[in-house]
Amino acid sequence: MHYSKLTAWVGSVVMLSACVPSYAEVGYGPDYYGRDHYGRRVVEIYDYSPDYYGDWRYNYRRWSPVVLYEYRGRYYPNRFRGARPLQVYRNRSGYFLPPRDRDWSRADRRFDSRRRPTERDYQRARPRH
Repeated sequence: MHYSKLTAWVGSVVMLSACVPSYAEVGYGPDYYGRDHYGRRVVEIYDYSPDYYGDWRYNYRRWSPVVLYEYRGRYYPNRFRGARPLQVYRNRSGYFLPPRDRDWSRADRRFDSRRRPTERDYQRARPRH
């Protein structure tokens, strides 16, 4: 009789543990990072799109400013010699350039204007649809 109660208790614990919500695991697969021919991680940057990221006036506080490093037209998350630092934003869907709106430059104090993207960076950015 004692073993049947123990077995029932263990069985109920196992069944209840399957009902406990688990946290999602974020995987950064090949769509998020690529590799160059030296084995360094390369990231894609996207152009800011208000349709995709929302109006910057209401959403920019949700974006995380990060520094990427540009070298020969490619963007890297890690610093190395000869690479130019570039500040962009990041959210769950990847890295993107800041808006080009004139008022934006005064809005986000977290953004380092010395690392502002150049016109060439905006030309290289992939569009978001």
